Amino acid sequence: MLRVARVFVAVGVTLLACTRAPVAPAASAAAATGTPRASATGPASPPTIHGALVSENGQTVLRVWGTPHQMGFAHGALLRAAILDVVDHYALQVVVPATLAATGAALAARGDIAPSLREEAAGIIAGMHHAGGTHSEVLGRDLVDDDLLALNAMTDLVAIGCSSLSSWGDGVAVELQDEPMVVRNLDWTDDPDLLEHQIILVTMPSDPSRQTVVSVGFAGFIACLSCFNEAGVTALFNMGYGEGTASIATAIGGFAPANLLLRDALERRDVDGDGSASADDVQAALTAARHVGSYIVHLVEPMRDARVAPARVLEVESDGLVTRRPQGPLGDNRLAATNHLREKSAPTQCSRYQQLERVARRTERFDRAALWALGRSVRLPEVVHSILIEPKDRTLTVWLRQPGEPADAKSDGVRHPWSDLVRGRE
Repeated sequence: MLRVARVFVAVGVTLLACTRAPVAPAASAAAATGTPRASATGPASPPTIHGALVSENGQTVLRVWGTPHQMGFAHGALLRAAILDVVDHYALQVVVPATLAATGAALAARGDIAPSLREEAAGIIAGMHHAGGTHSEVLGRDLVDDDLLALNAMTDLVAIGCSSLSSWGDGVAVELQDEPMVVRNLDWTDDPDLLEHQIILVTMPSDPSRQTVVSVGFAGFIACLSCFNEAGVTALFNMGYGEGTASIATAIGGFAPANLLLRDALERRDVDGDGSASADDVQAALTAARHVGSYIVHLVEPMRDARVAPARVLEVESDGLVTRRPQGPLGDNRLAATNHLREKSAPTQCSRYQQLERVARRTERFDRAALWALGRSVRLPEVVHSILIEPKDRTLTVWLRQPGEPADAKSDGVRHPWSDLVRGRE
């Protein structure tokens, strides 16, 4: 992780040395806020907020819809204070302002970021201006689009640990009819300013070539850490502990920030052109992209063919991608991932992976409660959230850790059916 951070900083410093540092563009108040200008006959009506912010069983759910800018505007307008709190009291405490500026410059000039996500980030900034402004006390200036994109690349700058196990077929309870489930922990930090602002983000684009994505993250984060889409394709991001970080020279040639790439891949309906939305689309997007770091993606989808496992693990580094399928002690109906590469390089001992293997071997069939209990048993002290996803029904069960709550909390999580997640679109 530190190696990737050094690459980002080196690229950014190189670019900043050749150009002026990015500053917020001078603009009228109306342009900066996204508020329509007043006409000669009177003030214009306020912009429509294409989103809804609700609390469901104590969990914050943000639903946004429309164009990328409209979705971003709603995000920024409805969560302005929370975004600033995350930036000032968490992000800029672990990533110093100079690193943020260098990363923003690198992403602006060399980041392979989907135009729709750049528009969404710009929309967030506009929405924040509309709701009161983007001034960061720590930075001593207003936030700009590049800062927000750097925030969404934080997993390339800081160390996080994660674990997941998927099970299907004869490995799940009979009532699940062979369909897969996956449990996952995001182990990152126990910082109260991040924990307080965790959200479930539901993005519902109006572009028919794109699809709804549900993401568990935090205010201001539009990328993918723990996500699934309308087709049930689930992508779980783990930082990789591999050695395949890109050189500075390679990074200057261009790169795709991992989590922004994943969000775009899940949102696109048919990346590979085969006429269907599947995990193959995510793999195709990652295969075609340029990478700077080392990371792992656990992909799970609804059962399409009983002869083909509905789960795979992608191990991604700067020199390419390899796929890991079910094998070894876990058998042919389970797949696990932590942070160590196991296909691209020789497996490294990992106590969490060994615990996943031990429990999986002695559990003939997992029901929801047993799989959830296994996930809880391998949480790290820095756990942020635990989730269980059922791709066929697109059901999310999630525990969002609260400030001061113990990592081994016994909560069973909150269950969110798909129909509840996507309701309220206008």
